[in-house]
Amino acid sequence: MIQHQGVGGPDIVPYDNFRPKEESQAKNQTTDVFYETPLDSAPDASSDFLQLTPSPSLELERSKIPPPVPERKKRHSLILPASMYYEPPTGGVYSAYLDILPATSSELERSKTPPPVPERKKRHSLVSPVSPNLEENKVEEQLQANCNILLLNLGKLVDISGTASSVKPSLCSRCSAALSKINPVLENKTWCCVFCGCENTMQVGTHIENFTEDEICLYDPLPGQAPDDDSLLIFCVDISGSMSVTSEIENDLNLNYITRMEALKTGLLQSLDYLYNQHPKKRVVLITFSDQVMIYGDGTSPPHILDDTELLDPDYLKSCGETQPMPHTLEETLIALKSSIGSLNEMGATALGPAALVSIAMAAQKPGSKVIICTDGRANTYLGNLEDIAEEHAYQSSRLFYTSLSDLALQNSVVVSVLTIEGTDCRLSELGQLADKTGGKVNIVHPLKLAQEFQSILEEEINATDVNVRVYLPSYMYFVYEGHSASILERTIGSTTPDTVLSMEFDIHSSKIEDALRHSQLPVQVQLTFCMQDGRRGHRILTHRRPVTNDCLAALEALNMSVLQIHSAQISARLAIEGRVNEATKVALALKELIAQIMKHEKYEASNDAYDEWENTMSPIYEDLKVYGNSMKRPSEQGNTHVPPVKGFTDEMANMMFHLKQAKNKVMKKLKHQAQ
Repeated sequence: MIQHQGVGGPDIVPYDNFRPKEESQAKNQTTDVFYETPLDSAPDASSDFLQLTPSPSLELERSKIPPPVPERKKRHSLILPASMYYEPPTGGVYSAYLDILPATSSELERSKTPPPVPERKKRHSLVSPVSPNLEENKVEEQLQANCNILLLNLGKLVDISGTASSVKPSLCSRCSAALSKINPVLENKTWCCVFCGCENTMQVGTHIENFTEDEICLYDPLPGQAPDDDSLLIFCVDISGSMSVTSEIENDLNLNYITRMEALKTGLLQSLDYLYNQHPKKRVVLITFSDQVMIYGDGTSPPHILDDTELLDPDYLKSCGETQPMPHTLEETLIALKSSIGSLNEMGATALGPAALVSIAMAAQKPGSKVIICTDGRANTYLGNLEDIAEEHAYQSSRLFYTSLSDLALQNSVVVSVLTIEGTDCRLSELGQLADKTGGKVNIVHPLKLAQEFQSILEEEINATDVNVRVYLPSYMYFVYEGHSASILERTIGSTTPDTVLSMEFDIHSSKIEDALRHSQLPVQVQLTFCMQDGRRGHRILTHRRPVTNDCLAALEALNMSVLQIHSAQISARLAIEGRVNEATKVALALKELIAQIMKHEKYEASNDAYDEWENTMSPIYEDLKVYGNSMKRPSEQGNTHVPPVKGFTDEMANMMFHLKQAKNKVMKKLKHQAQ
């Protein structure tokens, strides 16, 4: 049974000397054998449930990235043939599955990282039968990019509306993969793990024929963790002196002006009214920061003021947030909170770091809480200083502070959103980490649109907390861009909303090609553990074994455009945020070529306008990053400590990268609209 993480969390790193540590990256040569495995769950191992509904739930897509060589020879890739896609029969267990995931499909796509070799030899590939109507003498079309991509619609997968078992799954003693119907059962009542090869004892009463490809286990809430509606909403807002700057308001009669503080107050008051009408039981907290941090709480008591040396001690600030009293519901505190907001005045510096720490520590008392940080300038006090960062050790120390702070929020399922005021420089590339890691929003907002942006954040429904995902592949494969060469990937997600999606890329070890060639199908398992809104703990296990093919024409027909677009945005933006700017550009351009290749297919002829819009959306990756990357010196040319490329990001560039990294269908549509 999975326990909630404690409120403690990681140590917060103060603004101090910090020596950056090189992050090791596994360097594995890649090969040209690919697998495509549509991953969705249904109880028939011979079925492919890739086209159940238009939007993906759990999707694996693949393709190939061209190697950096002057000439290209014929390439083969192992993919799922288009003929494998069909709708399952209705009724019985299929209906139960569709009820659980009413708007999902499952599709598998893959890709390949280019091998660093000057020439390419003929590749081996596993062949499965494909459509017989393809002309044998037709020149095989080569895939322009690679993507072994697993796309998980986590927001749908944690939404359990059907019945489930309360029996704990049988896990492998070596790798913790779960027993499923694809595991061979031996005569001595043991089962062999298909991922690590370990032999495990079968539990008494376990019958492999009763397993399905989608196993769901639900457990009652832990003692003392009964479900309640006590999640917090904390407004952590800037009231420093710069909030007195004015903006123009045009109307038919004359030109008026409004200060940022006035716009902030209006936005907060409108948000309170919205919450009072929609969620009167919500518990709302107000925290402000200037050269002091003032904890107003629910407004019914005098504010708790933190200043001077108190703002220098991260342990004290964290303890202060953790021990704050639980606020009353908004229906009891609306008038008091409005009075506190009305009394706010601009003054002093910007102690954003200490205020963010107190806010997140307080929100961590209740998983699923939200913190909204709104500021118009750089943090410029000691803890989390983003103003005086010319020295590399100072910059790294402050960046590490916000990294540690985001880890604290993530471990306690706190969703942090960061809003900055249009026309300001707030070092969003560092501050935005808080939202990026926790699933919150990052945006640059005009002062008059603060209320609209607040409401957009408030409307985001959290449907699960303490979400963790583990993905298993055979030992001859590994996950790309993860800093290791293991075939198991684990991610802590924290909280999810209904449209939370996660993509990841995998590949095959070049040294284990012979092992791969002995198999005609690829086993894949996804395990999700989470806490539902009613307090129950969930463990969902999806296991599939999928056939493969090496026919590129079949691949082009089967590739899912939406999966490629989402993964292209997520992975390229992620690499850029990590400072791997040139790599991000190369990956994005390779996937762009593949998508353009797919667009030539007749079934996409009517979608050219949509493709052009999407291409405009990705222009910061295709163009801006490329120009920026070319202007940056490589670390070896600098001669001294490596300066992360993200340090040179403008707020506008960082904002777009964070948006793309959280790409999903709804976000992509919004970004397309903004790009026009």
